Amino acid sequence: MNISEIMQLPLFPREIIKSIWKWMDDSCIIVLVGSRQVGKTSILYLLMKQLVKQGVNIGSIFYFDLEDFDLLNLFNSGVQNFLRYLEAQGMKPDQRYYIFVDEIQYMDDPSNFLKLMADHHRNLKFLCSGSSTLEVRRKFKDSLAGRKVVFEIPTLSFKEYLIFKGEEALLKAVNAESEGPQSPDKGYNLLSHKKIAVPLLDIYKKQIRANYEEYVIYGGYPAVVREKEKEKKLQILRDIYESYVRKDINQLFTVENVTAFNNLVRLMALQIGNLVNLHEVTTSLSISRPTVEKYLFVLENTFILKLISPFFANNRKELVKMPKVYFHDTGMRNQVIRNFQELSMRTDAGALIENSVFRSINNRLFNQELKFWRMKNGNEVDFVIEGEQIIPVEVKYTTMNSPRLPSGIGSFIWEYGSDMGYVVTKDFSGNIQVEKDLFGNENASVTFVASYLLL
Repeated sequence: MNISEIMQLPLFPREIIKSIWKWMDDSCIIVLVGSRQVGKTSILYLLMKQLVKQGVNIGSIFYFDLEDFDLLNLFNSGVQNFLRYLEAQGMKPDQRYYIFVDEIQYMDDPSNFLKLMADHHRNLKFLCSGSSTLEVRRKFKDSLAGRKVVFEIPTLSFKEYLIFKGEEALLKAVNAESEGPQSPDKGYNLLSHKKIAVPLLDIYKKQIRANYEEYVIYGGYPAVVREKEKEKKLQILRDIYESYVRKDINQLFTVENVTAFNNLVRLMALQIGNLVNLHEVTTSLSISRPTVEKYLFVLENTFILKLISPFFANNRKELVKMPKVYFHDTGMRNQVIRNFQELSMRTDAGALIENSVFRSINNRLFNQELKFWRMKNGNEVDFVIEGEQIIPVEVKYTTMNSPRLPSGIGSFIWEYGSDMGYVVTKDFSGNIQVEKDLFGNENASVTFVASYLLL
């Protein structure tokens, strides 16, 4: 596809564009990573359109898809041949050009190629995409240190979901109720949800909740969200997963036992939000612990799932050995277990909502870590955001008319002296104060926020 054709494409906005754009005038190489069909190519297209909108000439923009073997051979043939190609296309040495490269991981040695470009041809700004952090890390060696900035592209947030679905009225209603989270470059802070500007009408609550629950069931892959028919949604999810196993796993990684790999994915999907006991996993699947650890490493680095660690300050009291598992996309998770029933009919509804909240928080962390808290006496908190502040977050997807403090949040605040905590509800928003110590000398603010406000 040429640049003129790309300019004519109808594209939906993505939140991450603002963060990427800040690096456009910098000399560094921009690298986008993320799972298949997550929208990396569309983001490259959006950046091209933004460049043209800002006055950049179309002739100064080049796009290469390295799934095209001819183009891949051109890149693999070396820097000089590539420069000769650009010169044949009219490149002038005293002008700035933007080079967009899709599926950069297919190159034999992208690291050396891009290093030479960054060091000796600073008029060429490279923007690349890749489907696997593991493959990108393997091929992007230390020679690119300080020369690249990497952005992980997630599936659609719920705000983006509403945009892709054409639900502008619902989006405006949600935005009127909450200022929304801070931008990723400032770090994720749920405090921005505390100020309620306009109470949400009941009719909007019902419609938004229905959309949110559909979002939880089918996930945020753009093609899935845009498709209206259920059977086609399911087919798209099947195709994405099969392509992932066939291309990313079989071609890019050495997975000796694909059946065991798929069984591990299913086992992890069945225990989202729960602890992962590696001994039990190895026994259940009849494979070695090193193999399980290897497959989990691959799954994390290809954006299928994530293991989060426990938060602890006193390892004599708290469970610190086992992580909890979540999927990066709940639609993909439901595809793995072949269950797309409505939330009201599911026994795992609570786990799915918790997984969705994980995704919302995790994708907006900046210089922070997401953990969980669980003690031997039974006290626990679903998530702990660890950064300059330590913020506990508990998920209670129930109907509330008044705030009810979960015991885990209260225990955590008392134990660690946190100034704030958050309870994610079905559709209730509010705020209460909690004593931080036995004498009641200090208070912490606990905010109740509706799940759909975690945009």
